[in-house]
Amino acid sequence: MPSTPAIAAVVTITATSIGGTAVAKTFSNVIGLKFDYFKGMVRVTDSVQGEFYFSLLTPTTITYTVGTGTATITIS
Repeated sequence: MPSTPAIAAVVTITATSIGGTAVAKTFSNVIGLKFDYFKGMVRVTDSVQGEFYFSLLTPTTITYTVGTGTATITIS
């Protein structure tokens, strides 16, 4: 049974593909966002789409909105 989150969160990640083009992915039902600096990865867990990993070792922009606040992290 779905439950209502205490805080609404949306994450958009724009990463550089192997071919060098920018690829964007938006997650609208985020239940977890974890940065693993040791492995150079970010994990996004979405209640509808599942769990996804993105590298922080290539140029990446992560924009996330938690509640009413928005933050952007750019790795180049």
